[in-house]
Amino acid sequence: MAFRTLRNCAFLAVFGILFFNSCSRNSDGFTANDDFRYTYPFTPIRLSPDTTIFYLDDYFPDEPVDSFRFPGALQVIKKSEDRIYQLIGNVDMAIDVAIFYTKSGKYEIPIYRSEKVRYTYILPKSIDVKQSVAIKGTFNSWNTLANPFELKDGVYQTTLLADPGTYEYVLVVDGREMTDPENPNIVSNGMGGFNSVLSIESGKSENCGYVEAVNYEDGMLRIKGIKQDQKVIAFFNNQILPENFININPGHVDIVFPLASVRFPRSWLRVFSYSDGCRNNEILIPLAEGRPVNSYSQLTRNDWHATIWYFLMVDRFNNGNPANDQKVDDPEVLPIANYFGGDLKGILQKVAEGYFDSLGVNAIWLSPITQNPTGAWGLWDKGGVRTKFSGYHGYWPVSNVRVDHRFGTAEDLNTLLTTGKKKGYRFVLDYVANHVHQEHPIYQKHPDWATSLYLPDGSLNTERWDDHRLTTWFDVFMPTLDLTRPDIVEPMTDSALVWVRDYGFDGFRHDATKHIDELFWRTLTKKIKLLDRVRRKGDRIYQIGETYGSPELIASYISSGMLDAQFDFNLYDAAIRYFALGGDADLDKLLTTIQTSLKTYGMHHLMGHITGNQDRPRFISLASGDVRFDEDTKLAGYTRKIGKPSREAYLKLQLLTAFNMTMPGIPILYYGDEIGMPGANDPDNRRMMKFSDWDKDEKNTFDLTRRLIALRKEHLPLIYGTTRIYTQNGLLVIERNYLGKKIQVYFNNTPLEQPMPAGRVLLTNSSEGTISPYTFAIIGQ
Repeated sequence: MAFRTLRNCAFLAVFGILFFNSCSRNSDGFTANDDFRYTYPFTPIRLSPDTTIFYLDDYFPDEPVDSFRFPGALQVIKKSEDRIYQLIGNVDMAIDVAIFYTKSGKYEIPIYRSEKVRYTYILPKSIDVKQSVAIKGTFNSWNTLANPFELKDGVYQTTLLADPGTYEYVLVVDGREMTDPENPNIVSNGMGGFNSVLSIESGKSENCGYVEAVNYEDGMLRIKGIKQDQKVIAFFNNQILPENFININPGHVDIVFPLASVRFPRSWLRVFSYSDGCRNNEILIPLAEGRPVNSYSQLTRNDWHATIWYFLMVDRFNNGNPANDQKVDDPEVLPIANYFGGDLKGILQKVAEGYFDSLGVNAIWLSPITQNPTGAWGLWDKGGVRTKFSGYHGYWPVSNVRVDHRFGTAEDLNTLLTTGKKKGYRFVLDYVANHVHQEHPIYQKHPDWATSLYLPDGSLNTERWDDHRLTTWFDVFMPTLDLTRPDIVEPMTDSALVWVRDYGFDGFRHDATKHIDELFWRTLTKKIKLLDRVRRKGDRIYQIGETYGSPELIASYISSGMLDAQFDFNLYDAAIRYFALGGDADLDKLLTTIQTSLKTYGMHHLMGHITGNQDRPRFISLASGDVRFDEDTKLAGYTRKIGKPSREAYLKLQLLTAFNMTMPGIPILYYGDEIGMPGANDPDNRRMMKFSDWDKDEKNTFDLTRRLIALRKEHLPLIYGTTRIYTQNGLLVIERNYLGKKIQVYFNNTPLEQPMPAGRVLLTNSSEGTISPYTFAIIGQ
């Protein structure tokens, strides 16, 4: 097994160099498995502190596994006949490996050791508890039921189980939220209040490093940054390379590419390095016929890392067929909450006109298009404003398989997808699985398929986002389906399958992910993997989820057997606050959040980075001060006109866009952000798209967005590079490196002019020779 340590490896290093640099390398002894279904890297198995549930179908959904072997430190117990196992215990080193033997070959999967520690939190004695006390924070996804207190020796205390790191929290004493009165470390919660901050430290001595691939030459990848005594594992696809493929040298490690790699149009090299204290960042290199990809032109439809998305709300984008317009005829629905007339033909028009071509995006995410009710539902009654709503947004399905007649027909959808795919676009569908509208035939026929609207204490089970996240209803007319039941999961996943199997969508954005049991995600993903277009044609269907919560909760849905990624809302919240307000504390929080994200999701993740979405106020209006972080941003959109932003706000929006375009993950533009459309929260953030009469600020913002997209496509470090984040002279710096090609992005989110760093300026929105206030510069080294 290819575990190589940097200590006492001189003989092996010399032998490796002599063997692999010889002129006659006709055979290297490595046999690569040819089954293309198992070429894309498996996600690591992340251990829990005590017991981990392992699903064999996550990795081998339709192939018998003859045998497997886990590290000796783990006890493996078969849980059921459905190839589900319990892994009891933890591994000693930061990374270990599990081995699987199938008909198609031998495969290895990395195992990440659980780093969680137990931390006892003692409630300050100064707090007088009369009835109840709870603690909620980022360590327990803000769930007041997760860590109950008990009275011991006259004090209230509870045990937290969390990874080492920094966490925000509040106390809930007798139903009232408060910060910890004996903890002076507090930060803004972004809503006018504050959270206390808690640091949990590991008992292990850490020896982590920043590792990067600096060169490829003559079939070898050179890596720097691996420290003495750290171990190295290299994977070709999902097979460990033998030890003699890893050459240890003073100051660097060379990984030899196997000869078999030339047979693969696309394959992957991954390198892990670690010690007992921690694991370094991983290296991921995409290969084309045995050589590292070095041009955007070599990337294919399955390289989702290279996608740049455009998210549009169908009803609010473009009206291509006025004949299907149908507003809800109800005086209680304000015009802003009714249908505007956008439809599938309107999107097709913009595809045909070349709007998306001119912008440069290569993936289009459509809001839900399934049939919604025709009447008025819900109620907003705040601040003197009262309105019901139509289903223009698409999130109240009365069918899971039928196109809403107000958006068009199945033929319209097929035409849109066919036309767009000829232009190279991928299409992602926003899909609602958690709930249905009460008029849905499924609920009418099977009311028992829904969770209970009432909790055992008699209270309504609505909007209980954290403490009852798997059963809560979003509103009294939206029954949540009990997706812990296989008899319900089967037909509901079959309904979702229609859109990728029959229509040809390339992926899903899944609504309300954290409110859905893992059984649904595993069942749907397995069915997708068994589709003919996946098994035989090699298509890779991408799935991204929507979860607000802790990084741990978000990551729990990401695996080879569930979702590819989720939106990183924690990073979005930290980024928009920093770029809008620019405070030192906001910068510190952004840096901490970035590091947490990279550690949790990996250096080469596929997480979504948004400029905005349908549930948040427009960033540009926050940056302009026209909407405040500490107010009811929905009410603001009803009670006052949110007009043209300030000049400075356009620059700050450009900073946010540049940030998303240069970070690892998938950058996503919310429609209208390419020109700086203003707006408060829902529904004011869902205005009709503006395609004409752009003023100078809007034109400049569109042009800069277009240039940022083109730059990301041109420079592979921005897609596959490793990432360092730091500050320099008050500037936020993102540094990306791919095979020695380095790009540095400098963000000047201050009112002071800064000198332009040395290097070749690839793109800037600043004046020549300096980085002006609220501008950026992208430098190639």
